[in-house]
Amino acid sequence: MRQKMETLAGGEALLAGQAVARHVAVESAWQQASSVALYSMLPGEVDSTPLIQMAEREGKKLLFPRMVPGPSLEFVYVAEPASLRPGRYGVLEPDRHSPSQRLTREVVVLVPGLAFDRRGGRLGRGAGYYDRALAVVEGTLDRPRLIGVGFAFQFVESIPVSSIDVRMDGIVTEQEFCWVT
Repeated sequence: MRQKMETLAGGEALLAGQAVARHVAVESAWQQASSVALYSMLPGEVDSTPLIQMAEREGKKLLFPRMVPGPSLEFVYVAEPASLRPGRYGVLEPDRHSPSQRLTREVVVLVPGLAFDRRGGRLGRGAGYYDRALAVVEGTLDRPRLIGVGFAFQFVESIPVSSIDVRMDGIVTEQEFCWVT
């Protein structure tokens, strides 16, 4: 999957990002969210720029992940996405001095991955950053909506899921949005 993703041209990622934004925009979870946790894309991921621009136009508060020891992530309010700077592994993230924000039901979290299944399984890049960060809200009543973001070719029949893996509530690709049943 990594190899296939790395062969994608930037234009394909942007077109997919535009389609993903159109699919997400009509979902009530997005419409009702006051904040959106987004990701700084890595090569081969769906371009998050259209989602960022849509969230800004709609006045949603933007949150971005920042790596913390653990290894895990915390989510930080970012007024200007241009202020993100390369962190560990070169991923753009908020500066170290910004306070982290708690993820609540008013937040939609858009989560990239390598592969997804229609039961909410997500295969990440292998380090478990998102799973550890999202495990703290798993099972709580105030839990945010978790939406996996990928290309249609990233859907697979089944993802092996362990007890530490956090399932997505929905998956969106350039072709469709599907809520997990």
